[in-house]
Amino acid sequence: MKKKDLELEIFSRHLILKEFNEKNFNVLQKQNITMIGIGGIGCVAAQYLVSAGIRNLNIIDYDKINLSNLNRQILFSIKDIGQNKGKIAKKRLLAINPGCKIKYKSTRLSEKNIDAILKNSSIVIDSTDNWETMLLINKYCVNKSIPLVSASVIGFDSQVTLFNNKKNKHLCLQCIFPNNTEPDISRCEKVGVIGTASGIAGLVTAQKILNYFLSKKSDNDMIMIDIKSLKISSLKLISNKKCQYFDKKY
Repeated sequence: MKKKDLELEIFSRHLILKEFNEKNFNVLQKQNITMIGIGGIGCVAAQYLVSAGIRNLNIIDYDKINLSNLNRQILFSIKDIGQNKGKIAKKRLLAINPGCKIKYKSTRLSEKNIDAILKNSSIVIDSTDNWETMLLINKYCVNKSIPLVSASVIGFDSQVTLFNNKKNKHLCLQCIFPNNTEPDISRCEKVGVIGTASGIAGLVTAQKILNYFLSKKSDNDMIMIDIKSLKISSLKLISNKKCQYFDKKY
């Protein structure tokens, strides 16, 4: 089967939808997504993004696969233990959509390399659990006006926010946390996490990105999901004058 025919068959059910006409589908294929961390959220988001027609995906993750990842990081198996997450994720994602272009770097994000890694991104996904890294990503995306999706999960709870980082309407991560002090947030390795919470956070992340590319709009809301009670809520976010970037001249 020719490559073009293969793609049309893979995405045939999407193309039936009026929102996924050929023009919009081509819009998706031109985007360049950078994912920082391909864990429980990233695995699911990446799978559904490439399954929706996203062709260019850059994965940044220095970590190796271990047994405790397997309850939620669905691109990996027990045979992958000890291998680089980005390398295995690329292999599995290409098996779903052979036409996509996936790059990975096994490195830690830092002040020195962040520009080289993020500068060509259409959107950035931050699913890390390191506060310093989150602040670094937020700062860069605000300064460069790059849309940023921030997603996290703990226990049975997930939350996902898309900051479009428009120059004329500021709203960013530090509008929610206006000082540089790490919020009192528990870690998965301490309190646990159920795989389905990571999964639904990944699904919401993927859909928020698709909605944004197809409409170029962000709802400026935080989606919160309690998977235990199956309740979904939305918190409207507003700019915070105490945010250090509020009056920034871009």
